[in-house]
Amino acid sequence: MRAGLRLVVFVAALIVCAPVSADYQRAVDAIERDDLKTALREAQEGAEQGDPRAQRLYGYMLMNGKGTKADRAAGARWLRLAAENGDTVAQRELGAAYLGGLGVPKDPAEASRWFLQAAQKGDVIAQFMAAMLYRTGLGVAKDEAESARWLRKAAEQGDPSAQSVLAGYYRRGVGVEKDLLQAYVWISLAAKAKEPKAAAIKKEIAKDLTPEQKKEGDRQVRAWKPAPSASASAETRLKGTGTGFVVSGQGHVVTNEHVVRGCQQLRVRGLDENLAPAKLVAASRQDDLALLKVEYKPAVVAPFRSRELRPGDAVVAFGFPMSGLLASSGNLTVGNVTALVGTRNDERFLQTSTPIQPGNSGGPLLDMNGRVVGVTTSSIPSLQNVNFAVKGGVAAVFLDKHGVAVADTGGSSRAMKAADVGARAKRFTVRIECRA
Repeated sequence: MRAGLRLVVFVAALIVCAPVSADYQRAVDAIERDDLKTALREAQEGAEQGDPRAQRLYGYMLMNGKGTKADRAAGARWLRLAAENGDTVAQRELGAAYLGGLGVPKDPAEASRWFLQAAQKGDVIAQFMAAMLYRTGLGVAKDEAESARWLRKAAEQGDPSAQSVLAGYYRRGVGVEKDLLQAYVWISLAAKAKEPKAAAIKKEIAKDLTPEQKKEGDRQVRAWKPAPSASASAETRLKGTGTGFVVSGQGHVVTNEHVVRGCQQLRVRGLDENLAPAKLVAASRQDDLALLKVEYKPAVVAPFRSRELRPGDAVVAFGFPMSGLLASSGNLTVGNVTALVGTRNDERFLQTSTPIQPGNSGGPLLDMNGRVVGVTTSSIPSLQNVNFAVKGGVAAVFLDKHGVAVADTGGSSRAMKAADVGARAKRFTVRIECRA
């Protein structure tokens, strides 16, 4: 089998049924043409833009030398990014990497952690691996009942290997009460799927059943239907990421409307690196503003500036651009206010020279006292350092309309260095995940 065709099989087996990014789709199309170098380039571009499936594919290609010289360590890093971004297949593959020491140090405990994350989302292979880990006590405390529980989940989805092993558990009473009828049902299903040796084991178990038990077992086999994969319904795709910042002690977060548009689920990651679900409270497409609420009490709230800005005033942008490529701890850029209006003299916006990238949207634009003067929103890529932010006053009116009064105290009484402004901003700025 050609290398490209083997990779097509890998991709086809691992794709979660969801809409795909353009870069990822172009990578898959290139694989089908056996053009691995193009596939590698497209996967890399998608990975650097934060698409977890592209990150997973790029990691796989690096680890296995598809379209490039093999680099298992680099491949494992991209797999981990995809796994941390919620890609179920990447979580399972990262578990396998830690189990075998492929690109990462061999670590059964870390392997079990990632296998279990994927298993909990319905990945049948990860469920089978979780069962084997609990059976052997590798990376987890040995627990035959837990092993049987995961085997049953995989067996119910139609995995013949899990069905065969589960039949053995029922036959011997491992992790479950001994039940020859259940053993017969599961081994019959495995035999029906042509699992090796299952037909012979079925005949052996049948010898220990009464005619009535065998008849009932055959009836259950005929009536059996595989359970729908939990991963197909529960898994949501990471559509994109953006930035937001805390504006109330009750957990309100402001960001751009375009960051949250079309999201089925919203989550925010704060200073403690924990993800928290967020609820969309209000949005204004006209002003490109959205208000979210998280169910925790933030320690720090962003203060707003009340005085007007002037062209030439120094400003700092803080946010989480290009998730998966740039620093997960946040990025700071420095520039100046270049105009007090946006495109076509739109007075709701500011123009600045602070460089921004995809993912900065919704983040705070601050003066040198650490006070919010705007909400970063967009740039013109073809023009250098032409970037825009919704004015802080416009954001304050939007928030007030929805019952959130902005803090007009806080910040420093003296101008600070950019690094100090960034350190303060980091305490109230969050990364937003949009899932669809």
